[in-house]
Amino acid sequence: MLNRTQIKQLPETKRKLLDAGVSLMRHRGFNATTVDEVCAEAGVTKGGFFHYFKSKDDLATAAVDRFYEMKAKQFADAPFRGLADPLDRIFGRLDFVKESAGGVKGLTKGCLFGMFAQEMSFSNPELRSLCQAKFTQIGKDFEGDLAEAKARYAPRAAFDPKNIAMLYVSIVQGSLMLAKTSESNRVLVANINQFRAYLQTLFGQSRNSTAKRAAKVSAQAGN
Repeated sequence: MLNRTQIKQLPETKRKLLDAGVSLMRHRGFNATTVDEVCAEAGVTKGGFFHYFKSKDDLATAAVDRFYEMKAKQFADAPFRGLADPLDRIFGRLDFVKESAGGVKGLTKGCLFGMFAQEMSFSNPELRSLCQAKFTQIGKDFEGDLAEAKARYAPRAAFDPKNIAMLYVSIVQGSLMLAKTSESNRVLVANINQFRAYLQTLFGQSRNSTAKRAAKVSAQAGN
């Protein structure tokens, strides 16, 4: 996800259809969502649908881009982006993931990429490749902070920032799925906290230094 992201301006009818498609397919999946349901949710006729999309597959492809665009904007505007220290941004990102999913008391709506990847990988290679590209982009965004923090705090450490970034993507995606099946975000929060502890060992962060860092980040966010 990019540091500077703007949501593409769309014709109102197309935007309504895309947002309805994202919402329904994120909740139900591709196969359980019909064009009629998307039109009803958007308040658009089927003629309006086929003016912008050739098929439900065409809508799904555009929905992936739309969902990524919205999430990219959300993360680009997140408080952790303004932190000067890359390690603060790393841990701030993890806190933001938990908060944006609803915290321990909420329940995530899941990820459209994860939903499509599980449902469509073998039947729609184009959609599978698109979802993989989005996962890679998410990883690359995190990789930058990891690489900067490694250079500053653990230059001799053997880990690869790219691999750790994709581990993060895997943990978040798996945790979103587990949260939905358990109808609770507790597993998501617990897994993110465990990943945080793992990163602390990679960067040589003691419990005392971690507590001081958390206090500093909180103070900066309040300014």
